[in-house]
Amino acid sequence: MRSDDTPILFKALGDANRMEIVRTIAKNPGITANKLLKTLHIAQSTLSHHMRVLTNSGLVTVTREGKWSHYALSVEALDALDRFVNALRADRSQRARRLRMLSDIRREAGENTELVDAVDELVRALDNAS
Repeated sequence: MRSDDTPILFKALGDANRMEIVRTIAKNPGITANKLLKTLHIAQSTLSHHMRVLTNSGLVTVTREGKWSHYALSVEALDALDRFVNALRADRSQRARRLRMLSDIRREAGENTELVDAVDELVRALDNAS
């Protein structure tokens, strides 16, 4: 799974029915369409449409055994989503650490207006960078 596939994965998750399908598959790896229909109480045509979107995105894999199709979540797709979200967390944590550090410096600066102004400028620069 390429990193540029991540938007496709998020788009596939951009529907409440598909999110529920993904949750159900996550709880029941290898589930069949028949069991999905019984669990979700949606029309077969609706399920077919959503499964096509999910499988085309690479988020859901299908294994055929005779007349049955078994669905599971793609580990590679989940890893791609996880990397994206973790990168956001890391960026947010790093920014928060920098702001705390600058806040501590500003507090210690006290009456030193030049230092306070320099710290304020750094904070503005960080705000503009995000």
